[in-house]
Amino acid sequence: MIRKWLVPAVALAVLFSVAPVWAAQSVTALPDAAHFVKHPTTSDEDGEYKHHKGKMTRKDFETYRLEKLKEAAAYFGIETEGKTVQQLKKEVEAAKVANKDKWEAFKAEHKAKRLEHLRKIADEHGIKTDGKTAKQLREELYKLHGGKGKRPHRLEDHDRAGEDAQDKQQKDKQNQV
Repeated sequence: MIRKWLVPAVALAVLFSVAPVWAAQSVTALPDAAHFVKHPTTSDEDGEYKHHKGKMTRKDFETYRLEKLKEAAAYFGIETEGKTVQQLKKEVEAAKVANKDKWEAFKAEHKAKRLEHLRKIADEHGIKTDGKTAKQLREELYKLHGGKGKRPHRLEDHDRAGEDAQDKQQKDKQNQV
């Protein structure tokens, strides 16, 4: 009876003593996972990854941000020539702190521009804009288009919106028959 249990017990003891060595070797044998972690494969012709719902590359977005920063600097009367982005950011931040009233006026001006833009889009879609806030207009436009994905006022979405409408009409006809 002892012989019957002796062989499996020795085999288990050897297995448990060797297991940590195998585990250590298998970890070092595996390639580093950091090399395989990549950004999404959706890319531009230049090989740059797109941001902002696939419409802007990182380079485009940085250019956009720099334009906005230069606009704020011009509003505060800060010279932009020969300065790095970091220097410009620091100077604009200092101007914001020093001239809080002027910064609030700058923000109000941009909110007014945004409201005017929303009113123009709402007018194109037949939505009345009298006395409505930007938030109310955004909500109505959102409801009109059934969510973020369906925005036929965007040029790139026109074809898809037409196809969706045709598909819906065909399904309605089939359901009636």
